[in-house]
Amino acid sequence: MSSDAVPTGTVELDTLLGGGFPPRSLVLVSGDSGTGKTILSSRFLYHGAAERGEKGVYFSFAELRTDYFRNMKTLGMDFEKLEKNGSFRFFDFPTMNKQGMEEATKEIMQTVTEFGAKRVVIDPLSAFLQILSPEESRMFLHVVFGRLVKTAGATTVVIGEIPYGESKTGFGMEEFVADGVIILRRAGTIHSEKKILEIVKMRGVPVERSMFEYLIDKRYGGIGLIMLPPKAAIESAPTERLTTGIKGLDKMLAGGVYRGSVTLIEGASGVGKTTLCLQCLVANSEKGEKTLHLSFEEPLGELRRTLKNYGLDHEKLSDRFVIESYVPEALTPMQYYELIRDHVETLQPTVLALDTLTAIQRTLPEEDFFTFVRYLQLLCKEKRLTAIVTSALGTFESATRSGVSMLADNIILMRHREAKNRLLREMMVLKTRGAAHETGVTPFEVTGHGIVLHAGS
Repeated sequence: MSSDAVPTGTVELDTLLGGGFPPRSLVLVSGDSGTGKTILSSRFLYHGAAERGEKGVYFSFAELRTDYFRNMKTLGMDFEKLEKNGSFRFFDFPTMNKQGMEEATKEIMQTVTEFGAKRVVIDPLSAFLQILSPEESRMFLHVVFGRLVKTAGATTVVIGEIPYGESKTGFGMEEFVADGVIILRRAGTIHSEKKILEIVKMRGVPVERSMFEYLIDKRYGGIGLIMLPPKAAIESAPTERLTTGIKGLDKMLAGGVYRGSVTLIEGASGVGKTTLCLQCLVANSEKGEKTLHLSFEEPLGELRRTLKNYGLDHEKLSDRFVIESYVPEALTPMQYYELIRDHVETLQPTVLALDTLTAIQRTLPEEDFFTFVRYLQLLCKEKRLTAIVTSALGTFESATRSGVSMLADNIILMRHREAKNRLLREMMVLKTRGAAHETGVTPFEVTGHGIVLHAGS
């Protein structure tokens, strides 16, 4: 990490850039409307003024002062407070002609110099360039921003727009003048929209990977990049086993599931997957584990009724047993991952049930779904979180051939079978990674006390 780098205030971006923007550099932040260009640039100013005592100025040719202050405050950035303590200034300019541009340029230079600003944002650059000829634009970019950055010593961010249907950033020439170029854009479909941050260039900074998904939320103080470790940093795998809450199933698994493992429960609707999850969580809560059940299919009221019907007293375990329910269609792929990660970091459970993956899978393209499952697996390994996830495909072929099965440590298949005018239920263990398991098919019933296996229970 460079000691003289200028931190952006966006933690993950600073990590990628070795500490932040190069000092006294000119950085272009460009993108589609609504992708967070103003937010990313404002976090750069806010972090400097609030955390490092570096004065900042925002020159706006698009947004009014009152609107700007209100919008940024919703993301945890109180610029009005910074303005009152003398570490920040905001200037908004009316629509300009050439004469107005010359006056604005003089005011920018004078303000930055007299105020002693170390960080500057100009939003948007098109307010200048659209009234100049290409020749004048080049001169303006080289001379004005050259003076602003090199003479005044201010690290400067200019905001550009990507015109609809275009791939170039704004007018095209500014990216050649800038020391750094960051592009924000949308991608995906209506149910799985992504926001992508791309580091096109950053002079003097080697960037191994340039494209990342991100979310906009107050939790991140603006923008949060989704970054995974390049490898799962697990020095040793736990040997401790946790109960599934069902004696017979523990026996089939040679003592239960390893702590930190991911178990996939496959089965058709109504076979008892949710019941198995709830039994597992209650049993582990009673042993002192902190458990979390995230449902993407059943409402909270129905889950609580199920617990009550099976005599599973979850209320006395409320400090160690948490149930939440969400509507899968309301979330994007990264929001699924962030939702789970935030719950894990806030509640710090040791056992997690995710019911059901099928509800999530219905809303996502195949590639996005597999990425989400991979992220979930890495999160579980990193936190040594024991996870049980369910899927409603429910056939031997789907259980062994699905992408999820490759990432699961254990696979348990639950199925219905009709025999002698009766509907029978059966359970089998298809896989346990790195351990022995019983291979037989075991009948089971869903009783008034939950799932009971007929053999080995």
